[in-house]
Amino acid sequence: MNARPAARETAGIDSWIVVDLDRITRLPERLRRLWPPDLLPRRIERDCPSASATVGRGSGAPESVGAGTGTLAAAPGQAEGGGGAKRDLDVLTAWLRGFASELNRVSTRISVVVSSGTETVHLALCLGPGVGHAILALQGEGLEDFAQHQLLRRIEPGRIGHVVEDLAELVEQDCVLTLSWACGQGATGLEFLRRKGGTWFRPVIERDGDSVTVDDDVAAGDAAVRTLLSAVLTRTLTAGAAKGPQ
Repeated sequence: MNARPAARETAGIDSWIVVDLDRITRLPERLRRLWPPDLLPRRIERDCPSASATVGRGSGAPESVGAGTGTLAAAPGQAEGGGGAKRDLDVLTAWLRGFASELNRVSTRISVVVSSGTETVHLALCLGPGVGHAILALQGEGLEDFAQHQLLRRIEPGRIGHVVEDLAELVEQDCVLTLSWACGQGATGLEFLRRKGGTWFRPVIERDGDSVTVDDDVAAGDAAVRTLLSAVLTRTLTAGAAKGPQ
């Protein structure tokens, strides 16, 4: 992988399974319905009936024709040859279907987006009894090689804060971290952090009549990301356990 090798190693990208968007698009409809809607790729048919393109939802990424490849701990698009390649791809498809089917047991969904405007890390966390799935999309400057892929892994709640903290380092410029969640009986929430000059700040929202102002000058500390994730996970997993899978 040529793009930002040091940051990629720090973020532990090699521990994720890289899957091309077209493979996700070709999941059976019953499994596609379980995928996080904001990360579900959509297929765009070209004028030629035999050709199609798969693009990430809202990604603005270039279209990619054909099935592409999916690999474990390998660079997207890396050439595969020989008879073993087809067997490996069949194994990946079977694994992907199993991964997607387990989303049926999810009771809590959390979305984390870290964006500078030119770089974006989008992580969907799907959690439930005995289920911890993470789906990651990387887009923008320095992350072009991942534009037509998503990265998947199973994850334990205790590791989430550390993983998100590492992934945020893939965004090199000043950025905003947006965390939204849904669980339980319709419970939802939205949280923000902002990073300026390498320091995280917690926005303070103030209301004065009909107007709302945001002050982002309150330093949140070096552990701001982990602290925020820990608080949200405690709240959501408790509510999600009471409700059960959704």
